[in-house]
Amino acid sequence: MATTPTFEKGKLYSIPISDFRPDPNQPRKVFDEAALMEMVDSLKKHGMLQPVLFRPGEQGWKIIVAGERRIEAAKRAVLNMIPAMMVEGNASEIALVENLVRQDLTSLEEAEALQRLMEEQNYNQEQLAGVINKARTTLNEILSLNRLPQEIRDECRGDRSVSRTTLIEIARRKQTRGMLTAWQDYKDRVAKQKEGRKKGEKGPATPQELKTWLDKTRGKLNDADTGNWSDEDRIAVNDSLTALQEAIGIFLNPPKNLA
Repeated sequence: MATTPTFEKGKLYSIPISDFRPDPNQPRKVFDEAALMEMVDSLKKHGMLQPVLFRPGEQGWKIIVAGERRIEAAKRAVLNMIPAMMVEGNASEIALVENLVRQDLTSLEEAEALQRLMEEQNYNQEQLAGVINKARTTLNEILSLNRLPQEIRDECRGDRSVSRTTLIEIARRKQTRGMLTAWQDYKDRVAKQKEGRKKGEKGPATPQELKTWLDKTRGKLNDADTGNWSDEDRIAVNDSLTALQEAIGIFLNPPKNLA
């Protein structure tokens, strides 16, 4: 690139898509292919309505601060020029906050990005909680996902069907072996439920029967007297409740695919 034009902060420009380069510290690691193709179709019909954010890089390159998925979709839609704005400030912070607002990150991508930002900026948890506008207790739970073994993180990084609650419960195990066992148990339950649906195996036959069962279960929970329970009883019931919570999460947000 022969020249390096000067850009004004906050001004909208139309820039060749070939001028952009991804930021290696961008929090997003995985793109949902179905969502990406929906964006491609939208771009073909309407063009890019939201500008990409960038910061100037070496040799005239524009380093993507926010909008990497939009650029990938624009490439597939064969758009040569796209709207973009230059931004200043902490690029990692800007990218992370935008993705959090747009809910573009999976639970694990969010945890990894927050950990990286905290280390890069030497933030403590209280400072970071202020940046992303989350309670410190919530932030602590999110960051706990970075304790998960690499095997689990690699498997669920791009899987939105795995809830944050499920991963937090797994991360609470003290040892790696326990986390791996809990993760395998979760996958086995998901696979069993999927197989049951394929075979036509059902619980209550009608929505009303299911509602009645749920109401009765909720009533029993409210009436339970745990004062005389042993530690073993509490652990057993907590495990069953966690499994039920995961089943409810899967029911409300069915997984598209199980690797």
